[in-house]
This record gives sequence, C-alpha cells and structure tokens, in this order.
Amino acid sequence: MSITVCIHAAAILNANGIECADLLGTPPLPKPLAFDVTRLAYPLATPRLDSNLFDRKIQRTVESQGLRLLHCVARLAPALAALQLPPTRIALMAAIPEVDAPTPCWEAIQAIGEQPEKLLAQLLANTPPLNALTLLNSSVMSYVAEALQCQGPMGGFCSQVNAGLDALIEAARQIIEQRADAALVVSSSPNLTPALYLREPRPATEAIFGEGAAALLLASAPASDTPNLLRIAGFASGYGADPQRGAAVGARVIEQALDQEKLQLGDIENIVANPEDSLLMSLFAEHPRGVRSVRAMTGDLGTSALLTEIAMVLHHNQNASVTSGYTLLVSHSRAGHWGALLLSKTMEKHA
Repeated sequence: MSITVCIHAAAILNANGIECADLLGTPPLPKPLAFDVTRLAYPLATPRLDSNLFDRKIQRTVESQGLRLLHCVARLAPALAALQLPPTRIALMAAIPEVDAPTPCWEAIQAIGEQPEKLLAQLLANTPPLNALTLLNSSVMSYVAEALQCQGPMGGFCSQVNAGLDALIEAARQIIEQRADAALVVSSSPNLTPALYLREPRPATEAIFGEGAAALLLASAPASDTPNLLRIAGFASGYGADPQRGAAVGARVIEQALDQEKLQLGDIENIVANPEDSLLMSLFAEHPRGVRSVRAMTGDLGTSALLTEIAMVLHHNQNASVTSGYTLLVSHSRAGHWGALLLSKTMEKHA
C-alpha cells in the first residue's frame, strides 16, 4: 500500500506578520541595516515565546534565530495534538542556515580585503559565537521535541537554499517508509549580520534579505478527503557548479519532480519561483503563465524561503473555489543548488 503524505498545517513569521493572509497585503518598506546603512533589508523584532510551552529562561538564552523557529513551532502545537499520535511516531526535521556559523579569521581577513570599508569590529559584534550555533542545532531542537512531544526520527539540514527542501523530503520519506505517522518541518532565516553579506562580493543587483521562520505539519492522508490539505506529489534536487550547464541541471530537476506524476511542465497550473532569477525564469519561457512568489513581501529568507512559499500555497488552496490542480515550486541558488517540489490538492491518487 502506498502512503500519501499531506501538508496539514503551516505557520509563518516574517516582517509582514504571523498569518499567511498578511502576505497578500502591501509589502513593508525595507529598512537600512545598523551596520551598513547603504543596504536595505526586512529585519524582524525578537518574538515572544508561548510561556505555556516554553520556559521563560529559553526566551533569555536562545538567540533570535532560534526564537523565530520556536515561535512558529508553538503555533502548530494544537494541530499536532489533534492528530492524537504517540510521541515516538512524530518526526522532527529542521532547515538551519549555515551563514550564522562563526567566521574563521582567514575568512574575515579575505572579506575585509574585498570590502575594506567594512570594519572587523562590526563583523565580530554581529556574528554569533560558536555556542549560538550549537544551541540552534541541539538545544533548540530539544526544546521543540520536549514541548511538542516529538520523539520520533530527528534531523537537521543546512545546505544553503535547499535546506528547506532537504528537510521536507526527509520528513516525507520518514512517513512513506512508515517510521513516523507525522512530522514537523521547521526552518529559520539567517540573522541579518555582516556574515550574511560578506560571503561573496556585492553583486550589481543584490537581493534584499529578510528575517523570518516557517513550519509545516506533515502527516499521512486521512481516511476521507479533506479539501484544505496539500499532497506532496513529487520532489527532486540537484547541483551544478558550472554556470553554463545551470539551465540543463534545472530542467532535469524539474523533469524528475514532474515525472513522479507523469506530467509535463505545460500541465502545471501554478508556478512558484523567484521572478528575478533570469536563469530560472528561462526554463518557463515556453510555458508563459504567471510565476508568483512571496519574496517581494518577505525578502530573501534563505533556508526558510521554501517553507514560507508552501505555507502561502496551502493558504490559497484553502479557498473552497480551488478544487484541484498542481503547483510547482522551484528554487535556485547562485552557488548552483536546484530544487523542485510538486504539490497537488487532488487526493484521488492516494491508496
């Protein structure tokens, strides 16, 4: 018997607010950064945690990146409890950004050489120490596991832009292979620090970054169809370091994701992708239709971007007038990472 994996609920946090409907409003104005007023971004105030789930000391000891993640997790607690599952059957997967790692001295020296106007003091003052990354990888996840009773398989991913997809794929596999009946997939954006900007020289059209988090609740399909659920219909990822072969790698990743439903790109009703990525957009040139994204509302959320986009797709599909159809989400990083995720509201293929 095949196992169908559905997205039951989603939670988000970003500069627009905590509700998916907030992403349908007017984009907020980006703000200059404290350490570089020439750059604009969408910073986020430190969220307050639900005191019924998390001890007060967590609010004081966990840095803001982890607090964002915990805030989203708390909002999924009622939906997870409603499934009434044993704790050992609930998996936990996290997408964690790697750019908040401590910057080695040689990397700092190289960055300052490339951008001499930046001060080392600013870099050190705004980059979390080693214990901050350790807390995010271990302690924060233990806080989630304890508060929401997730005692099943656990994993963390930090493969740059594809971390959210990697975490989602692993969560789905845990359910498909019957090692879990449900899974929480959580993610947080990088903090807006010099480490985020000093990774590479400033391009002519630099992305506007944002801070935020997103979380999804996955579970096997219910006995009867529920119209506001999304089925995970296909996924694929790939990497190509050669920019000349980027389009070929992306096309192959999309083909692999669609092949699981025996579809062609022309069969897809909705496409979610970064409209500012010319290489990515070239893949849809023969199938002109509106490509949408919440990126203009939130900024580039890094490892939390995909889960935020999925939350918005779930919100759209909760509209009773939407009865079926496929949505394809495609991601592409400047480093050459590609990812594709196919979602469907139709449940007719589940067994």
